[in-house]
Order: sequence, then C-alpha cells, then structure tokens
Amino acid sequence: MIDLHCHILPSIDDGPETIKESLDLANVLSRAGYRIITATPHMIPGTIWMPAVDEIQLKVNDLNLAIAKLRLDLTIATGMEIAIDPQIPDMLEQGALLPLGDSSCLLIEPPFQQLPPGWEKVVFTILAKGYTVLLAHPERCAQLAVNPAMIEKIIDSGVYLQINYGSFLGMYGRTAARAARLMATNGWIHCLATDSHHSKGPIPDQMQSVMAKLANLIGEENIQQLTLDNPQRLLCGKTLPKISISPVMNVKKKPWWRFRAFK
Repeated sequence: MIDLHCHILPSIDDGPETIKESLDLANVLSRAGYRIITATPHMIPGTIWMPAVDEIQLKVNDLNLAIAKLRLDLTIATGMEIAIDPQIPDMLEQGALLPLGDSSCLLIEPPFQQLPPGWEKVVFTILAKGYTVLLAHPERCAQLAVNPAMIEKIIDSGVYLQINYGSFLGMYGRTAARAARLMATNGWIHCLATDSHHSKGPIPDQMQSVMAKLANLIGEENIQQLTLDNPQRLLCGKTLPKISISPVMNVKKKPWWRFRAFK
C-alpha cells in the first residue's frame, strides 16, 4: 500500500520527536503493509511550521538510510501538508513548497471550521499552474462535512479527496465520521491515508479492521483502488478515477445522519 499523508519525520512538526520514534512508526506501517510513504510535515504559512524544502529532503534521506539499516521494505518520499492560504501561488513560484514525491500534486489542508474567503481562487491558481490538488481529510472540515453539494463542486473542479482512516473510527467526532461514510457511499473518495503522527494509537493498529468494514461498504476492489492504485497513479502524474459504487451498495447504505463510527 501507499500512504500519501503521514507525519513521520522527526523534530519538524507535531509528529515524532526523535529518529527512533520515526523508525517505530515506520516499523508499524511496514507491518501493516505499506511500502511507500510520503512524509507530509505541516506547512502553515505565517507560523513557526514553515519547514524549508532542503530540511525536509535531508530528513527524508536520513530516515531512508535508517530504514534501510533495519531492512524494512519501505521507502519514504518527500511532501508537505500545506494549509490553504493566499500565499501558496507565490510560494510555488519561490520553490518553497514540495509536491508529493516526484509528482506535481500538492496535499492541501482545509481549516477545521470553514474554508477561508477566496479559497476558490487559490485552488484555481494552483490548478492553472499545472499542479493537481489532493485535499487532506475534507471530512474534518465542519463546513464541508455538512454540505454535500459543496463537496461535489470541489470534486467537479478537478480536486481529489483524501480521507483519514481515523474518521471511520470516530477519532475526530461524529460529524467527521458521518461525512466520511457519506463520501464513501457516494464514491467521493480518491485515496485513504493514515495521517499518522506516532506509532501508538488506533491508527494504524485498527486500520485492518476499518478496511474490512469498508470493504463491506464499498467493495474489496475499491479498497485496493484507494490504498494502492490511485496513490500510485497520483505519484506517477496520472488522473484518478472515482471508485465505482453499485446500486446494491447504495441501497444498503444507511442515511448519513444516522451513521455511527465503526467499532
């Protein structure tokens, strides 16, 4: 599998503090079946979390060397989780932002409450510059979580959606859990990611359980598409197809407002 959203680098954001903690997380993710992970430290313009490109590249290189010594079948690629901000177009021109791996895709994070004024212009400018956008955990944005029409509009604009496993476990509250299920049953998910920060916790320990229940919800073939095929296509610069939801799946799904997180 491929994880496109992971805070695995040490001493750079709210992820691991030491290389040992990073290796603990790498070991857990490797056992869970991951073979490629994009390191996506927070990039929040105007805050203390504005890591330099060369700092990320150096930490990724060091972590890959340490992983190789452990003989783990795992590769770390560069990336960032970039908070949506009007400065993004200028920062792209300055070479201050990293896409995921060798792709031209930016992992963009929306606020947890609502999208800022002018967000449409920011996204349009990013796309116009030849980049693609993978929107990080939109189910955690309160405005999007209760506005399906807005989600559809974003997808129609050419933006891809990445959902967190933890949302299906209720880690971020009932609203995010309901939204994640709604997006799944409507085929609005392009990638699943761990958004892991540490080796301990329900993710990735309960990831296999989530995947099994998701398979019953959207089908086994869609699980592979979300965890391997689509992430691989994205890293290769290819377009991502939507998952295919059959009429039978739609009949079985519960109304999103009655959804309870997986247990």
